[in-house]
Amino acid sequence: MNSDILAVLNDHPLFESLPPDVLPQVLDAPELVALPKGLTLFRQGDPADRLYVLADGLVELHVDRPGLPPEVMARLGTGECAGANALMPDAIHSTAARVVQAARAAVISGPRLQDALAGDFDLTLSLIAVMAGSLRGQIKEITELKLQSTTERLASYLVTLAGGGQGRTVVRLPFEKRLLADRLGMEPATLSRAFARLREMGVETGRGDRVEIADLALLREMSEEMETMMDGGKP
Repeated sequence: MNSDILAVLNDHPLFESLPPDVLPQVLDAPELVALPKGLTLFRQGDPADRLYVLADGLVELHVDRPGLPPEVMARLGTGECAGANALMPDAIHSTAARVVQAARAAVISGPRLQDALAGDFDLTLSLIAVMAGSLRGQIKEITELKLQSTTERLASYLVTLAGGGQGRTVVRLPFEKRLLADRLGMEPATLSRAFARLREMGVETGRGDRVEIADLALLREMSEEMETMMDGGKP
């Protein structure tokens, strides 16, 4: 199996627990496919029979609304998975998926993966736990979009990018600022104002993707205070 494919799948919590001999059985051919910008992977209501695990690029999930513009639900980047409904028999896609930045992906056959899971109860439970964790993350993200100010959303996102760093930290934005604004539920001009406000906390950004954070602890404190508020004040 292509080493690039193994690296993509082994880094994904949904597939890292699959036995090595199962992966070749569930992968489509070719194993790694190029997805050009503008390609629709699936439409809302289509049968869910493929999962796309992104090696790079960017895919947008959106919901079609009669008489209204589509509502962007998420933007997925490297290491993330589009089409998780394919894990369930006879499921349909609850969103549409479109490539917004040229990508490469490992493509998993939903039916073949379901067959592999049918004989392994422990593995099925493990994948359900991963999906539940992903759902909690999506609910948290939606809640943040509703309750946090634009500046707090940006601070939380930068903290997530920084991971476990300390002190002065440099992060790289995974996609252009226009797409980041969509991801955070704001207009590009609003994103610029949020960056300007964070400048007072030592966050500096230029024209590229580089963001320098003078003291990550300050941003992390803001993010943690907001999480506490959303949890009902529980420490």
